Amino acid sequence: MLGRLAFHAHPDDESISMGGTLADYASRGVSVTVVTATRGEAGEIHNRPDADEVRPVLGDIREAEERAACRVLGVDDVEFLGYRDSGMMGTPENHHADSFWGADFMEAVGRLVRVIRARRPLVVTAYDPFGGYGHPDHVQVHRVGTAAFFGSPDVGRFPVEGDEEPWQPARLYWATWSRERLRRIRREASADRGVDGEPEEPGSGTLPEHITTRRDVSRFMDRKHAALLTHDTQFAEDSWIRTMSEERLRGFLAEEVFVRVFSKVPGDPSDADLFAGLG
Repeated sequence: MLGRLAFHAHPDDESISMGGTLADYASRGVSVTVVTATRGEAGEIHNRPDADEVRPVLGDIREAEERAACRVLGVDDVEFLGYRDSGMMGTPENHHADSFWGADFMEAVGRLVRVIRARRPLVVTAYDPFGGYGHPDHVQVHRVGTAAFFGSPDVGRFPVEGDEEPWQPARLYWATWSRERLRRIRREASADRGVDGEPEEPGSGTLPEHITTRRDVSRFMDRKHAALLTHDTQFAEDSWIRTMSEERLRGFLAEEVFVRVFSKVPGDPSDADLFAGLG
């Protein structure tokens, strides 16, 4: 059976970055695994009058939200890598003993290698080198995810344990954001406020010439939106996900983009099917 492993930083990342793609492949019978590095312990807390009281158990809450979101998307194989949310750069959370950002690199890669060897996916996704917008855990997903893709067959760096066998996935993609889509959103927001002229260039998103693969996931928009809303603590009542018009929401969420980094099988990187030519 075709298999895909998607590596993410925090609960909700799986839905916002590729919820449509996950739902698409799950609906086709592809074996989909979502691996999340942390449980989002350092995130904001919305829609909870008891925010101060639940802060110590926020990781439990956000893990439950992710599992619920993945069920909406049709994904039932969810793994957590066991690290703590590192917070934004320069915050005390960066220095927590269990933070993903501060993790020993080879140990973190080894943890993901073990999951890859157990699931034996053909396609693996991580993040682009900037982690989309520079969050330390997102950057670490890029580093660890890319290294684990190439490390999973390497028994020198990562000796096999027990019945484990080395495994080389066939294709690696980086999930990313489209710079032109962010530009369009900023232009629309400026127009809504009656501001003339071109808004400031976004500081995140991948330039169009570096994007290889664009996927129209509009058929799964409702499911993707519903999955996002299960992350209740992440989106305030006035957040974009709850207040944006359906037309704007579709323009923001209906396309998911990737950079094909490596493939054992030749083929057109622009093919929207991430498994094209693999079986």
